[in-house]
Amino acid sequence: MQLRGLRGALNKLLFGLSTWPGKIFNIIIIVLILAAVFLSMLATIPEIDAKRGELIDLIQFWLLVSFAIEYFLRLYAAPVRMFYVKSFVGIVDLITIVPLFIGIEGSVLIRLLRLARVIKIVFYLPVVKSLMISLRGSHHMLFGVLVVISLISILMGNLIFILEPETYENAFEGAWWSLVTMSTVGYGDLVPQTAEGRLIATFLIFSGISTFAMVTAVVSVSVGRLVNAKGLCVACKHEIVATANFCEHCGCNQHN
Repeated sequence: MQLRGLRGALNKLLFGLSTWPGKIFNIIIIVLILAAVFLSMLATIPEIDAKRGELIDLIQFWLLVSFAIEYFLRLYAAPVRMFYVKSFVGIVDLITIVPLFIGIEGSVLIRLLRLARVIKIVFYLPVVKSLMISLRGSHHMLFGVLVVISLISILMGNLIFILEPETYENAFEGAWWSLVTMSTVGYGDLVPQTAEGRLIATFLIFSGISTFAMVTAVVSVSVGRLVNAKGLCVACKHEIVATANFCEHCGCNQHN
């Protein structure tokens, strides 16, 4: 669908990540998102909130207004408006401007809605977007590994609770301890006291090293495939990296 006039110009500005105006605009949006998050974090410091709380709230209000304007402009400029509304990006955009209509008081819900905007940064950074694309074909393997980690944590968590009920108040604490042990983080808040418990901890450490290494391996292979994937330039037909924005031979913009 070819858009013309003001709507077409806005479409290139708001959605055209391959054009310089689009890149500059989206960089500005990223800066505004980070500013909103930073201000929200500043407001959690009692001394700053007491002195500058009203100013921070005022700036956050106008940032929300700018995000709302951006949302409605995107809705106007989208080739298929319902597609944008139902898309993940569109839903995130809508969620983050909800505080503007229901108030900007510092409730937990409002803070969570504001933080949702950070998710959009993924779609503005090509590197992060490429990483997400590279993992798309490996999500079944990653899911399988995470399921194995969860099952081991639950099983060993229940077992350690049965063996040491005086150390672990319930099976959930046991599962938490087993997950922390498997990840080799070792907070030290819960420590097995019996020989049997230490044997379980030893098993968890070795199994954790193996299973978490699988996650690293899956991610590494997926990213390596994406980086080394080859494609053909749309203009000169030379072989180039599939994720390249420009051809290294003729300089053609691959997005165009």
